[in-house]
Amino acid sequence: MKVTLLQENTSLFGKYLAAEHGFSAWIEDEDKKILFDCGFSDKFIHNAEDLGIDLRTADYVILSHAHRDHTGGMKHLIKYYQENCMYRRPVLYITDEEIFYRIYNFKKNHQSGFDVPREILEKYFDLQIHPEPVWITKQLCYMGKTPLSNDFEHKVPQASMRFYDGQWHEDVVDEDTQFAFLHKNGQEVSVIAACAHYGICNIMEYAKKITGASSIHTYLGGSHLRIDEIPQSQLDKTCAYVRSQNIKRFYICHDTDLHCKLALWNATPSTEAGVGLVVEFE
Repeated sequence: MKVTLLQENTSLFGKYLAAEHGFSAWIEDEDKKILFDCGFSDKFIHNAEDLGIDLRTADYVILSHAHRDHTGGMKHLIKYYQENCMYRRPVLYITDEEIFYRIYNFKKNHQSGFDVPREILEKYFDLQIHPEPVWITKQLCYMGKTPLSNDFEHKVPQASMRFYDGQWHEDVVDEDTQFAFLHKNGQEVSVIAACAHYGICNIMEYAKKITGASSIHTYLGGSHLRIDEIPQSQLDKTCAYVRSQNIKRFYICHDTDLHCKLALWNATPSTEAGVGLVVEFE
């Protein structure tokens, strides 16, 4: 399997690719090609072109959750399809109908949720809702929703709220999802995440449960750890868990502030992640 970061908060030195607050990755395994999230704007499309990746060849498009920094590029992807002729009608996976609920961001004073109507999506994609795991290849699994295995993650609501059934509700992002890759040795699993709203510890434990693996080889993705939003105790417990896993490769990126990145880097051997990063798995 090969993963290329098309969008991230920062770009790797010397790549000359556009970065923004958002996430998008291109995943290739066996004969399947997957676009995982669409960033905030059309920058992921231009980065893909610069990297020689043809987004029209995607077999699957996966939206991890509804927030605009992961779905804002969808309208631009559809426009790209319209202007460049689609090779195929990709399968689009989401975990829950909740992705269509508008999320209001009080800081920006505008709706920051998913802004493409369902009827438009169904015109260009084979839209499927899967809250449960789905094996896309023999080794790569779309994880669906993550059950909670500890008492310290997935507790703090977002600053934004969800509006449905005529009421405002706190938003802990229940529709979030990611990928698990079972290595050929059958003993190790790697995780490809976006925001990791369920918490990286819950996610890694679930990845082991789904695949039957006993250890984590690689973690690549965000953590949604920002010290202005979470208690220090959550960061401390997360670092303790990460330290106990003896992870071989750790790429922490999107939605992780500097304070939390430094703590995680000291907990496990880490490598810088950014737009243009390519990581291969066996």
